[in-house]
Amino acid sequence: MNDLFFARSQMGMSLAFHIIFAVIGMAMPLLMAVSEGCYLWTKKPIFLKLSKRWAAGTTILFAVGAVSGTVPSFELGLLWPKFMQYAGGIIGMPFSLEGFAFFTEAIFLGSLRRVHRVGKLLDECAGRV
Repeated sequence: MNDLFFARSQMGMSLAFHIIFAVIGMAMPLLMAVSEGCYLWTKKPIFLKLSKRWAAGTTILFAVGAVSGTVPSFELGLLWPKFMQYAGGIIGMPFSLEGFAFFTEAIFLGSLRRVHRVGKLLDECAGRV
């Protein structure tokens, strides 16, 4: 076994770690929107409280997922140079779309966390997006 095998094994572990946070990070905003919709429909404050708590947890998951997602993108270029030579142009577009989605999610997650400062209209728009 050589160093390249261990480096690629480490990439697999970091990618598996990131996938967990990415999947949870995609599911939580949907659950938050459903909870806030239940609050708007029933006017029970428990749904709003649940949505705000999930927003705090989602913020932490988002931060950890963003940091853990940066590492595999660098490892992909460093540990798989021949593959990236041929497929780099194809893989580059999804990575750029992921970066755009990352910044969009950060903006809307920030506005959800600061709802008392931005107003109800922006809060509703952020929840829908």
